[in-house]
Amino acid sequence: MSRSRLTRGLAAWVDLMTRHAIWVVLFGLVLTTLAGGYAATHLSMDTDDADLISRDVDWRQTYIAYQDAFPVYTDNLVIVVDGANADVAAAATDRLADALRDKPDLFASIYEPGGGAFFAENGLLYLDTPELADLSDRLNRLQPFLGRLTTDPTLVTFFDLLDQAMAPDAPVDLNLSPVFNELSGVFAASRAQDFGQLSWQQLIGGDQPGVSDRRFIIAKPKLDYNRLLPGEPAMKAVDTAAARLDLDSAHGVTVRQTGEVALSDEELESVTQGAAWGAALALTIVAILLYVGLRSWRLMGVSLVSLLAGLVGTAAFAAFAVGRLNLISIAFAVLYIGLGIDYAIHVCLRYREALGEMGAGVADRAAGVRAALATAISDVGVSLGLCAVTTAAGFFAFLPTSYSGVGELGLISGAGMFISLLVSLTFLPAAIALVKPWTPTAAGRASRAPFIGPRAQRVIWAVAIAATLVSAAALPFVSFNPSALDLKNPNAESVKTYRDLLATSDRSPLTLVATRDSLAGANALAARIADQPHVSSAITVESYVPTDQDDKLAIIGDLALTLALMPPDMRQHADTPAQRAAVADFAAALADYRKRQDDSRPAAKRLAATLAAWQSWFEQQPAQRQARVLTDLRHRILDGLPRQIDQLSRSLSASSVSLDGLPADLKQRWATGSGTYRVEVTPEGDLSDNAAMADFVASVQQVAPDITGAPVLELSAGATVSHAFMMAFIYAGVFISLFLMILLRSIADTLRVLAPLILSGLILSAATVWFGLPFNFANVIALPLLLGVGVDSGIHVVHRLRGDLRNRAFLATSTARAVLLSSATTMAGFGSLAFSRHAGTASMGMLLTIGMLAILATTLILVPALFPIRSPDQRRPHDRAR
Repeated sequence: MSRSRLTRGLAAWVDLMTRHAIWVVLFGLVLTTLAGGYAATHLSMDTDDADLISRDVDWRQTYIAYQDAFPVYTDNLVIVVDGANADVAAAATDRLADALRDKPDLFASIYEPGGGAFFAENGLLYLDTPELADLSDRLNRLQPFLGRLTTDPTLVTFFDLLDQAMAPDAPVDLNLSPVFNELSGVFAASRAQDFGQLSWQQLIGGDQPGVSDRRFIIAKPKLDYNRLLPGEPAMKAVDTAAARLDLDSAHGVTVRQTGEVALSDEELESVTQGAAWGAALALTIVAILLYVGLRSWRLMGVSLVSLLAGLVGTAAFAAFAVGRLNLISIAFAVLYIGLGIDYAIHVCLRYREALGEMGAGVADRAAGVRAALATAISDVGVSLGLCAVTTAAGFFAFLPTSYSGVGELGLISGAGMFISLLVSLTFLPAAIALVKPWTPTAAGRASRAPFIGPRAQRVIWAVAIAATLVSAAALPFVSFNPSALDLKNPNAESVKTYRDLLATSDRSPLTLVATRDSLAGANALAARIADQPHVSSAITVESYVPTDQDDKLAIIGDLALTLALMPPDMRQHADTPAQRAAVADFAAALADYRKRQDDSRPAAKRLAATLAAWQSWFEQQPAQRQARVLTDLRHRILDGLPRQIDQLSRSLSASSVSLDGLPADLKQRWATGSGTYRVEVTPEGDLSDNAAMADFVASVQQVAPDITGAPVLELSAGATVSHAFMMAFIYAGVFISLFLMILLRSIADTLRVLAPLILSGLILSAATVWFGLPFNFANVIALPLLLGVGVDSGIHVVHRLRGDLRNRAFLATSTARAVLLSSATTMAGFGSLAFSRHAGTASMGMLLTIGMLAILATTLILVPALFPIRSPDQRRPHDRAR
């Protein structure tokens, strides 16, 4: 079909729409209402990062098979409990875990790594034999002191025992530095009225397996998918239980939540809030820009109504064609606001210009409006159709790739461009005909616009070449960040907690896993992996069966015979004068001890200074206040004793541990009922650096090519997305180039459209280096999308310059103003994404905004300079007459 026939067809179509304007508008409003209802009831949300990649790729299939075998590792909530010391952390964790077990309606299971009755009874078996022998020796030496203290658990007895231990004729030679360090902290906290409690675990047991001031609870919540945030009830239950149990900083405890459920829920919250806030901001800025550009409340109003109708229609298409939004495709609304308004802008500005060309002698205003609309759409309608195709091509380019997350965004937004085109050619002209805005463009405006002459043309070429060379020099430094964690809200508790675990945990959460069909196969694989570089450990379920059990049980049995302790009766207490005297006697004994030691013990020196400051502060307190301080001091020093005595007594009842005797909740994390066994590999060192992570994965893959886990997922996803990006860019580039060649029927005009896009693409790629914004899973859509969006402006400009207007100031035309205004509104939509709390969405907004700025500058300046230019006095008579 020839262009003239298309033009006549568009004019006839618009005439039909405007003659039946009221019915077209009513039908459009009813259809929009129905579409909105359908979208609201049929569009769901998927927050799984893994689903952004097609399930058909090999590495995802491997991980899915692992998840199917061990579902206990999916949809978990990791509760991190940090205590002022190991005693506080352990007690808080046990209390919180018990409270959560009482909520079976919210939690399917509660698991304490290293906790529970099994490890309480058999924990000593996991010490090395020499370590257990040292512990036994220490406990035997402490037995007289512990025996007396459990019989009389008062401050008087405690300090009297320390006085005896410091005496020259002490019955047992003890290392007093640990208790001095603990007491320094207690006295300092008492004086400052901060939390501070003596750790009996450290004093009695020392370092043992699972002993740490950081403990974990792995909760498997029952997710409510009828809610926007499925894990919210469970997460709130954790916060409520922690508050009810006084597990807060005032009591030396911090409870935080992370893990898959917390990360997903908090990411969904940040993404949805960011999308809603971004859409509102984009609409506001677009409305302001529309009024500034169109100078008409009526044109602005019908443009915004058309925009909202197209947005609702696109949402309904998303519900019908995809059924869900993912963490990237949720940005379709903001992208649509920025792009969908372009069609209305070109129609409205050309409509104003057509009114101006008609002059002031129009008798029938309604007929004049219809005639101007027919002129406007017949003039820009073909270009709008081409723009819809090319913009959609930029979105659709990801559909053939494995990056399904952006593919879904591309499908939704690409279809949205055609929906916007349809609305702009039907609803918009009907609405304009109904409200009859009469805002002609002022005549004579073109003569005041700047004209690009031959000298300016040469300057533009030189600047373009320089920008190309400078941008190309940065290309070797362009990078892709494969971290999904870096896309999330950096201020979310789950993200900050996870980063803290990566940076400070002895055992990295970034582990690798593999499965085997037999325990022997799993053990053999673990042995081979353990010998690889960059590997800290490789364990299986058999790693939980202690070695040298006969020797260890003999040591524990002997210790049980000599260390028979009764639970202390904490109801006993000494009176205030006796406690004051005990503290004073202890201070004097400490001073004598330091003199005998020639002040060479730093722990004793530090305790002496802290105790002296405490005594000075204590003497300044009123008598009643002193009594309360001493009672508080007793709690700080002795409250942890009963729990430690109980744990010590339970640990002396250890018995032989076999594979079958391991607790069920532990075994299900390492072996399935069908005979599949799990191997877990822990890295050596910090994997926050991508190079270190790649070395770790490559090292393990040498002996286990089927290894999976978070590091493999991250690196493989990065490779998959990088390849998808390259293929999408090629697909879009080839399609758009061929499409332009066919439609423009000119190699020169095709190059004129593509030249600013190539330069803008180089500038955008270089900007990722200059501004430290590497490509990631979210913003990788920028280049293919900008290729499709940028070609729109180029088509409009080339189409206008191919006519007679190419010889007068182009920047004065409605086309130039439309390109400027549509680019501004597009940047408003894209730019609003930059303020999202979701880091991935924000980076997408920043790169798209930078790219649009580059496209705007190159299109309005470079494209006119690529046409043959004659100075104004060389123009043909009819050109000057215009």
